[in-house]
Amino acid sequence: MKEKIVYSIIISVLALVVVGCGGRSYSLSEPQSVGVVREVEVEGVVDEEYAPAEPGSGAANYADVERLIIRNASLDLVVPDTETALDEINDLVDELEGYVVESNVYKYQEGLQAHVTLRIPADSLDAALARFRALATEVRSENISGQDVTEEYVDLRSRLRYLEATEARLLEFLEEAEDTEAALAVYEQLQRIQADIEHVKGRMQYLEQSAAMATVNLNLTPDELAQPIQVGGWHPEGTLRDSFQTLVRALQFLVDALIVIVVLVIPILVVIAIPFAVLFLVVRAILRRRRARKAK
Repeated sequence: MKEKIVYSIIISVLALVVVGCGGRSYSLSEPQSVGVVREVEVEGVVDEEYAPAEPGSGAANYADVERLIIRNASLDLVVPDTETALDEINDLVDELEGYVVESNVYKYQEGLQAHVTLRIPADSLDAALARFRALATEVRSENISGQDVTEEYVDLRSRLRYLEATEARLLEFLEEAEDTEAALAVYEQLQRIQADIEHVKGRMQYLEQSAAMATVNLNLTPDELAQPIQVGGWHPEGTLRDSFQTLVRALQFLVDALIVIVVLVIPILVVIAIPFAVLFLVVRAILRRRRARKAK
């Protein structure tokens, strides 16, 4: 009986720790606040809790940690020939041991326009961008950005150590459990801890891969398509573009209206009409019976 009480107290404490740990969520884009590990002894169990990092509190020194930077770049290029540029881009990606994530090609009378998304090793990003610029007759726009996720990664690493230590203690309790009730209680908490461990490892792996491979978006426009059409100061391509956009908006409105009518309006009208139809049929049946009686 005493052993059951001790196991219940231990499991309750671990449950509170797990709930407190589980309250920390990690998004894919925002670095999280960083904490330090603090040991707390409860009934002979060593658990770890997080506290905000403060100077001199023993928090991790991020200057000694290799920085994890997720780098992204986008280029809008005007090229002599889109197909040739695509071939050279694919050759460069293979040379750098990267890969193409997405490739879209649009055909116009003046030539092909393309949009390519690729991943290349972050260490080779600057050299690759120089090669991409060399393919173009004009660089219309260029944007390079980076996201420092070092703090989040260090926080995740500390949390992983905490979870693995808790997992080890729970495994010991599971081996020492002498009755089914205590074993089930420990096993339930163990499953939660193991699920959190897999989540943290997956997030760490995502950050490592994202930092190792930079993402590059390329817009390729041929010279013929990039040249503006001008006759006596008149720009017919602007009028054509505006007219096309207006047509697309009008068609979009008609399609949206049709969807609303079919999916929403018609079912509502049917539901409203059913009681009236039933009432009409009942009244007509009553009138027919009265007429039949009068005729007899």
